[in-house]
Amino acid sequence: MKTLAPLLLLTAALLLTGSRPARAQVLPEAAVPVQRHAAEVMGAGHLIQQVFGPMPAVAGTPFLGLSVLSGAALLSETDFVRNSDNAVLRGFHDNALLAEARRYSTLPLFLSLLALSLLTWMANSGKIRGAFGKLLRVAEDSSVLVTYGLLALVTLLGATRGAPAPRVAVMMGAMGVWSVPSDILLAVGLAMAMAVMMTVRYAFDVLIWLSPFPFVDFGFETLKKLLSLGFMAIYFASPVAASALGILILLPALFLYGWALRILSFTFRILLRPLLARLFSAPRPETSGAIHVSALTLRGVRRRAPGALLRTAEGVTFVSASPLRRRRIVLTDRLVLVRTLLWLELRAIHPDGRVERIALPRTYAPDFERLRALLGAEDGGAVGLAQVFGRAASPAAS
Repeated sequence: MKTLAPLLLLTAALLLTGSRPARAQVLPEAAVPVQRHAAEVMGAGHLIQQVFGPMPAVAGTPFLGLSVLSGAALLSETDFVRNSDNAVLRGFHDNALLAEARRYSTLPLFLSLLALSLLTWMANSGKIRGAFGKLLRVAEDSSVLVTYGLLALVTLLGATRGAPAPRVAVMMGAMGVWSVPSDILLAVGLAMAMAVMMTVRYAFDVLIWLSPFPFVDFGFETLKKLLSLGFMAIYFASPVAASALGILILLPALFLYGWALRILSFTFRILLRPLLARLFSAPRPETSGAIHVSALTLRGVRRRAPGALLRTAEGVTFVSASPLRRRRIVLTDRLVLVRTLLWLELRAIHPDGRVERIALPRTYAPDFERLRALLGAEDGGAVGLAQVFGRAASPAAS
C-alpha cells in the first residue's frame, strides 16, 4: 500500500494538471512559450480525463463497461455523429479513447461482451450460484483490467504518434535509476487505480453474498449496473465531470484497500479454494498438522485475519499468519465445532457467554469427526442457513 499510494496520487494530480500534449496543435510561430505550454497542459489534461473518465464504471461492472465503450465506439463512427454540428456529439466523436476503441470494436464483439455481462449478472444474483459467480468475477476482473490497461496505453501512445514521449526517471533500488516513458508510467498508474477500485468493489460483492438476506444479491448487482450506465452517460456528456466523480470514488477506495485485501484473502482461503479443490479433485488437507483458518471474532486479532490452529501441550492454539503482528492465543474454554452453509466454525464459549469464532474451510468437512476429536471440541451440528437447508432436505430424503 505504501508503494501504491504515491503513483496513484501522481495519477490523480495528472488528471487535474496534465503532463504533455494530447494532440499535435498548430500554433503561430510567434506564440509565446507560456501560451504554448498552457495549450500543451490543457491538451494533456483532456486526454487523461478521457482515459480515466470511464474507469469507475468499468471497475464496477467490467464486461458491461467494456460493452458500452465498444457500442459507443461503433456509434461514434456513424454518419449522424460524424457530421453533426452539436458540440456534445462532436466531442463524443473526437474522444481519444473512443477513437482508439473504434479500431478494435465490431458488432460481434459488442454482442459478446453484452452476453458476458448478462452471464455474470445472473451468476452473481443468488446465494447458491454465487460461489461460481465469484470465480467467474475473478476471471472477468483480471481480463478486463488487462484489456483496459492496454487500451489506455495505446490511446496515450497514439496521442503523440510520431513524436518521442517524455521520459521520467524512476528509482529502482539496487538497480539504479531507470528512464521510463511517461506514457507507460501513466498507463501503469491508471491500471493500478482501476485495480484498487476493482478490489474494493469485489470485497463489497463478497460481503453482500455472505449476508443472510434473500434477493439482496440480485438488488446489488442490478444497482451496480444501473449506476455504471448512469456514470457512462455522464462520461459521454462530459469527461471532465466523470473524472471529477472518479477521483471522489478513487480516494475512499485507497483508504479501504487494506480492508478489501483481508476480505479477498478470506474469500479465497475459506470459500473459493475448497471449491477449486473440488473442481480439480485436489487431495484433502491433513488434519494432523497445522489447520489453516481465519479469525472471525477473536480477541486481539483483526476480523478475517489469516492464521493456523495447532494442537500444543497448552491446548488448541491460534497463531496469526502476519509476521508483523504475530499473535498466539490459546483457546482454553469450551470448544464447539459447527457446520455453517459456507464453512466450518470453531467456537470458544467463555463462562460469561462471550463467544470467539474461527472459520475453517469446508474441505475439512469429510473429516469432521477426526477434526472434532483433534480439537477436543463438541459437535454443535448445523447452524444458520445450513440448518434451514438441512431441515428442508430431510423431508425430501425421507
